[in-house]
Amino acid sequence: MSHETNGFYTNIDELIKDTSMARPHLVILGAGASLATFPNWDKSGKKLPLMMDFINIVGLSSILDRYSIYYKDRNFEEVYSDLYENSSYKELVENINTAVWNYFSRLELPSYPTLYDHLVLSLREKDLIATFNWDPLLYYACWRNHKHAKLPHVVYLHGNVAVGYCETDNTAGWINSKCNKCGRKFIPSRLLYPIKQKGYTQDKFTRYEWETLKSALSFAYMLTVFGYSTPQSDVEAIELMKDAWG
Repeated sequence: MSHETNGFYTNIDELIKDTSMARPHLVILGAGASLATFPNWDKSGKKLPLMMDFINIVGLSSILDRYSIYYKDRNFEEVYSDLYENSSYKELVENINTAVWNYFSRLELPSYPTLYDHLVLSLREKDLIATFNWDPLLYYACWRNHKHAKLPHVVYLHGNVAVGYCETDNTAGWINSKCNKCGRKFIPSRLLYPIKQKGYTQDKFTRYEWETLKSALSFAYMLTVFGYSTPQSDVEAIELMKDAWG
């Protein structure tokens, strides 16, 4: 039943109780969101890196130094992209992939409520969170709150260390679990792409995540961007968002 008078709510309580808006609220998260959640360190004492301090915080300096790679004052994704495109650095690229995965997979949530806990509990089941972050902290926040409320859907646009998927049945879930249809163990989602040509549509899992984002962008009634800025060199991300948002 409507509680409006001449098109307006009579008080704040009525406005809060009316959740009839059918279209979703879309929230896009970047590395700044995880950093704001843990400005100093996570439960285990690890820091959340941004792209400009990524190499030092994740501990890639020694790996790159062995190959005499210049990286100071450079965005990590640009460094990675240059290495990826050079076939002679194939082994180095694999070492970087492993080091990045190991660092992020060890991050932990503290026992107290975080910004991510508040975020997932503040949204509705019909809303969508699209995150570019590799860290598992948002996934963990959803996991420990899913019994208390119906949470928003989450898509992982750059993969995530906590999320795996089944290519056969197009299902996804906790990385250490199995597909509930075929029983096979989930495949880890891919984290690193060359920034100049990321090829989001080539990977089955990532393609589905981006298609979900595009659909939400074209239908959302509200868009919130928190801690994310699209790199100018990330052509595909810019084009995908332009096509959807207009």
